[in-house]
Amino acid sequence: MDTLERYWNGGFHEVQGWVNTNLLDCLTLISDVQNRLETTGNVAEIGVYHGKFLLALSHLLSGQNTKALCIDVFDDQSKNLDGAGEGNLAVLKENIERYGRRDVTYEFIKADSIALTAADKLKIMVQHGPFKLFSVDGCHTVEHTYNDLLTAQELICPGGVIILDDYMQPHWPGVTEAVHIFQRSAPRVRPFLYSSHKMFFAGIGSHSDYLNACCDREWRGRGVRVVPMFGVQVLVAYP
Repeated sequence: MDTLERYWNGGFHEVQGWVNTNLLDCLTLISDVQNRLETTGNVAEIGVYHGKFLLALSHLLSGQNTKALCIDVFDDQSKNLDGAGEGNLAVLKENIERYGRRDVTYEFIKADSIALTAADKLKIMVQHGPFKLFSVDGCHTVEHTYNDLLTAQELICPGGVIILDDYMQPHWPGVTEAVHIFQRSAPRVRPFLYSSHKMFFAGIGSHSDYLNACCDREWRGRGVRVVPMFGVQVLVAYP
C-alpha cells in the first residue's frame, strides 16, 4: 500500500489523464478486501491513455512475477471512434519507466477491444491473467463498453473487481446505456460502489464482502449513501 500512496502523492500528478484524487480511498478499500480474501492475480486496463490509472493499479500488485496489461489502440487512431483520449505508447512507456513498479512486468496489446475473439481472450488469460483488477476505460460507445464488460467478466479471478469509468457521465451516455444492457444479461458480477463517475463490480459471491467493507469504511468527510441498483445494494460516495 505504501507504494501506491507514494505514487499518488508524486507521479500521479505528473501523468496526463483524468482520474479523480478521491479514488485513492476506493483503491485502498479494494486492496484491503482482496488481502483479507487472499485474492491474487494481475491487473489490466482497456483504454490506457498515458497510464495514470493503470500505474495506480499496478502499485496494488504484490510483485513477484505479477503483470500489468495495457490494451489500447495506441497510435491507430482510426479505431478511436469517440475521440476519448489519443493514447501514445511512447509516452506510456516513459511514464512506466519513471513511475512504474520495478518488480512488475508491464505488457502491451495493440488492439481494438471489440475485435478480440474468444481465442484472443483465452490467450490473454493464459499469458497475462487472471486479473484481480480490471479497468474498463476504452471506447465509450454502447457496443464497445458492453463488450469490454463481458471481456472483463471473463478474465477476472474469484474476488476480482471490474472498474468502469464514466458511468452516468452526461457526455458519455453510451457507457450508462451499456451498463443497463449488461445488467439485464444476468451477469456474474454486480456493482457494489459508485464514486467519482467510476462503477465498481464484484462477483456475486464476494459482493457482500466489498459492500460491507464500503459501509464500514471511514470516508474522510465525504457523503455516502447506500441505494438499490440492479437488484443489489450499492454504496454511493460523493462528491
